[in-house]
Amino acid sequence: MINRVNISICVVTAAIVTLVGCSSFDGQQVRQEHVKSYRQSLEQRAEELLPGKPLELEHCLKIALKNNLDVRVAEVQRRVAQLSRKASFSQFLPRVNFIYNYTRWDPQPEIVMGLNSQPMHDERIREMTWDIQMSIFNPSTWFMYGMHERGEEIAELVADYTRQMIVVQVTTYYYYCLGLEEIEKVLDSRIRAAEKLTEQLQHYQSEGLVFAWQSEQARTNLQSQKLQRKRVRQLLEQTKGQLLIAMGLSPVDSLQLAVAEPMTVPQGNLDDFITEALLNHPRLRISDREIAIEKEKVKLALSGFLPSLTGFADRVNTTDAFQRYSNYWVMGLSGVLTVFNGFANIYEYDAAKENVKKAALEREQATLTLMLEVFRAYQHLQLVRDAVAIAEDNYKTASEHYDQVYQQWQEGLVNVSDLTSVLAEKDLAEMMRINSQFQVQVAIATLTNAMGKTKIDYEELTNDEK
Repeated sequence: MINRVNISICVVTAAIVTLVGCSSFDGQQVRQEHVKSYRQSLEQRAEELLPGKPLELEHCLKIALKNNLDVRVAEVQRRVAQLSRKASFSQFLPRVNFIYNYTRWDPQPEIVMGLNSQPMHDERIREMTWDIQMSIFNPSTWFMYGMHERGEEIAELVADYTRQMIVVQVTTYYYYCLGLEEIEKVLDSRIRAAEKLTEQLQHYQSEGLVFAWQSEQARTNLQSQKLQRKRVRQLLEQTKGQLLIAMGLSPVDSLQLAVAEPMTVPQGNLDDFITEALLNHPRLRISDREIAIEKEKVKLALSGFLPSLTGFADRVNTTDAFQRYSNYWVMGLSGVLTVFNGFANIYEYDAAKENVKKAALEREQATLTLMLEVFRAYQHLQLVRDAVAIAEDNYKTASEHYDQVYQQWQEGLVNVSDLTSVLAEKDLAEMMRINSQFQVQVAIATLTNAMGKTKIDYEELTNDEK
């Protein structure tokens, strides 16, 4: 009776604890705590990693490779694949389980013998069993382990490829920001010139040398330049926010950038670049291992036709007084052979072979796509390098043209509208020159990434850099 009461108390207590645990979640509080803690962690991370001085590209890349969320997720997936491979290896090792059983009969079972009866076993029995099992012949475990090995290799390649893509992303945003900063400087210079021109025209208007509409035209042009600069400033802040997110930081943090050394143009011709990509690109190396996994699946399906053999041994300790031996061993072998399962194993084997063909075709498609990416990146690099020379000549010509028209305007030979138009041409030529220079760096990074040679082995941040 006492035991039943104790059991009832335990059941009720467990139910109460379970109900309290299910009803203790406060979504609003969890959200508030996460917002508070996450903001604090972002602020602390910014204090540690942003030194308050302009950062070069390499410094930005080091921060991104350490803190980018995609990189960290890929690293977690790599560790999960490694643990899955280790867990698969456990199938080759013996399995040992400890089993404890407590049994109570009420009433105690008895066996009838003539006019009398006698108990079959004790009313209460406790049994402790050490269960040992060992797979002796099971080919599927070998093939499963091979699949997990390839899976671990794929996870490592995916992690490296993620780092490469983050490097390209950070590089693109970095040079885009530098280009916008230079354009902002050009617009500032243009605004100062427009302000000076507006003041001169207002002075000339007061002396009756120009019409009122000419002075108003200059003032309108000044307001237009200020609005354009505001748009560039907003675009720059948004791009810096994207760069900060790629670095694993808050998009509203303050970030200053310094011009880095220009990247080296890859040496070689198009055929060399394509060959390099086909040998080294992570996507194709991943495809190789996906085909290997599909081949292991063919072997796994083939193992369905083979028997499996398992050895077992149990060491039993019992308190049953009716047993002659309280301790004894149970040993034996267990084998399974599928005789007929509705031809499912045959169809699975055929499907596995077709999946090998599918993986091979997908690798071929990836190869052709990669060749096209290298071809496009190579052509784009050639194009932007030619554009740099053209932009330099165009800027030189536009500057000389502006100097000439400005001199003519001071002599009264041209009107304000013509001078403003020529100034706009000069500013546009300067912005195109700056933009073309940074586009070359982005094109180099894109071609290097298409070849699978993006550098990712940057050293950790030093204390001085932090």
